[in-house]
This record gives sequence, C-alpha cells and structure tokens, in this order.
Amino acid sequence: SFDGSPMYVPRMGERGSNGLPRRFTTTITQTVTTTVTTTTTTSAPHGEWPFLFCWSHMMVGSYEEELIKFQIKHNASIFACNGYAVISTERKRLGQLGDQEVYTWFNPAQTVGMGKYGVNGATTDSYLNTQTFLQAWDTLMQADVLWPYHFVVKADPDAVFFPDRLRQRGQVRGSVGQAVYFPNCGKWGKPLLYGSVEVFSVQAIGVYQARVADCKRLPWGGWGEDFYMQECLKLLHVGIINGVDFLGDASCHAAGCGDTHKVAYHPFKDAGSWFSCWGQSNAAPAAPLGSMTWVAK
Repeated sequence: SFDGSPMYVPRMGERGSNGLPRRFTTTITQTVTTTVTTTTTTSAPHGEWPFLFCWSHMMVGSYEEELIKFQIKHNASIFACNGYAVISTERKRLGQLGDQEVYTWFNPAQTVGMGKYGVNGATTDSYLNTQTFLQAWDTLMQADVLWPYHFVVKADPDAVFFPDRLRQRGQVRGSVGQAVYFPNCGKWGKPLLYGSVEVFSVQAIGVYQARVADCKRLPWGGWGEDFYMQECLKLLHVGIINGVDFLGDASCHAAGCGDTHKVAYHPFKDAGSWFSCWGQSNAAPAAPLGSMTWVAK
C-alpha cells in the first residue's frame, strides 16, 4: 500500500462559490504490477497561465536524486511549474517547497538495460525504459492529476528547464485546448521527440488515455520512452507543432546556456554543472519570443 503524506494535486470537479474546484479527498486503486492505493487531496491550479503540470522520473540514490533535491531547494525546473510530481521506485521524502513536503510517488518498475541502435529491434543507444514510463503515465492518469492543466511536461532530472520561458512561447500559448505535442529535435531532417523535455497538451494525453491499449500493442520492446510516445501519438493522429527551437541537447543540437531562445538545456548530471548552467541562463538577456509554427496536423 501507499504510505506517507498526501499528494496535493488539482482536479476538475465540484466547484465552490468562487467558481474554482473544491478541495476534496478521493481514494484511487490502480493496478500496475502490484495494487497501489493512493489518497489524493486536490485543488485548483494557481499561478501563471498557461498551467503546466511537470514531472520527472528519479532513480533513488543516484545523481538524479541529488539534482531533484537541488531543484526543490531553488524552486527550479519542474518545481517552478503550476503542479509537479517526482515518480520513483521508492517512496522517499525529498525536501520542502513552501509549506508542502515533497515526496516521491511510488511506482514499481523493473531495472532496464541499455539499447544499441539497430540490434534486436532497438531504436536507441540509451535506456530501454518504455515499461518504466508506461507505468508512470498510468499512475498520473489514474490519479486524475493532469486534467485541470493546459500542458503536461515530462522533464529529465538532468535537464536545466525554464517553465516560464515555455509558457511564453507562441507555439504553446496558441495551442491551448488543442490535442498536440511538440517534437523537439530536428537533427535528422524531420522533427523528432527527444526525452530530455517532452511537452504535450492535456488534450493529447486525454487521447492517449482513451486509446492507451492501442499504443501498448505497438512493438515497443526495443524502444526508448520518447520514441514510444512519438509513435503512439502518430498512431492516434495527434497534432504536431514544431518545438525544435525549445531544446539545447547535446544528443541533438547543443546550445550554450546563455542562449535564452531555449526553454531547456541537457545534459547536466551533477549539481555544480546544473547550477552553473541555470545561473548563466538566468543572467543572460531574455530572447524575443518565437512565433507559432505548425508542422503537421
């Protein structure tokens, strides 16, 4: 069973006299590889528009845990979004953000290996982590955490991510309410979804939830989670908006941390380099906002 402090998450539901959802508690039973019962206290999103729910998957005891704790301390990365979650294979307290204690959400998962592109159907040289993220997405959807938001962002812990910049992008503000996602790497002649920072409208995730069984029938065994989501949303005819100017990623097109055209930079796998990039980017002059660009529908 799920033991620990409640998770504070927003959800559309009963509304008070101010028109905002009332705060209430519900118990949800979900089945992944075991049954996990979660008590969830919900409230309306607050803060800057459009509303972002951001989450990371973290390996306990690794450099990822160090980075997540650092981000909490500095109210940075996913913790600067309107809502957030850290999913892990262990239940653990990570720190305190304002008056809320931050705990991981428990998600049982198996240890995953590395792929080698072209070998045994692998489409990546990175981790074959689709099963881990299938379970994470199931957890988020079944907890009813996502639906009051406009966009859902999955960010790797080693990505230096600026949610305020994402909110200001024309592509994002102009697509509120549409079922779309944002491929973020143009290295191979067409926009591809790279996993360091993935941006989906909540409507796109709603389409995914409705037809997740179709996606789980895809031959994803040799895939990384980003390729799985890309192929799944292609299957479901979810709209594509060009996000290749969002990301400076060494595995696609790198960018200096002073290039504030970017929403995120990757990878920075220790707190010192992560903080250096974050500080350099914060101090750099703000870039003009990009225009909205459609690639496909």
